[in-house]
Amino acid sequence: MYHTHEVTGSTPVEAILAKGGEFPALLFCLAPMLSLIRLDDRLIHGQVMAVWVRQLSITRILVLDDETAADEFARNLMQMAMPSQVKFDVAPVAAAAERLAELQHSPARALVLLKRVEDACAVHERWPLPHLNVGNLGMRDGRRLIWRTVALSTNERRALQQLQSAGVEVFLQMVPADPKLPLPPAE
Repeated sequence: MYHTHEVTGSTPVEAILAKGGEFPALLFCLAPMLSLIRLDDRLIHGQVMAVWVRQLSITRILVLDDETAADEFARNLMQMAMPSQVKFDVAPVAAAAERLAELQHSPARALVLLKRVEDACAVHERWPLPHLNVGNLGMRDGRRLIWRTVALSTNERRALQQLQSAGVEVFLQMVPADPKLPLPPAE
């Protein structure tokens, strides 16, 4: 039996899970393979590994980030944080369409991590994002705190609103136990 604490019911599988139901393995294969596309400037860290990976039964993590793709040391550190059952990969943003298409047709339950709003927009231009979880964007010059762990500049906020207008479900959610919150309107 599979369980989840998040009750959304937005897909048949989630509706069954929300009610604590059982379902055959064949139905499990129909679950969305891109389980979560997350914007988090920390990329791989305890919250992602201990909470999101476990809660969503993630078997593959893809980081789409130019800096990390070019930094062998950073890639190796992230690889060391991976449980043995999770396949890990890093790619530059320019390779997003190819990598996301592979994941979509893979049996893996995938978590895609992005570091910057502009990268999310660039990925969306190459491969339309169905959703974008904004989990953590820390404070820095030009940003204002809009929610617990999310600070955005005016341009970043506009870019996320443009993604919403393009049909991307943009939501704020730090951990699965938190409710999905919509991006607040600009002030």
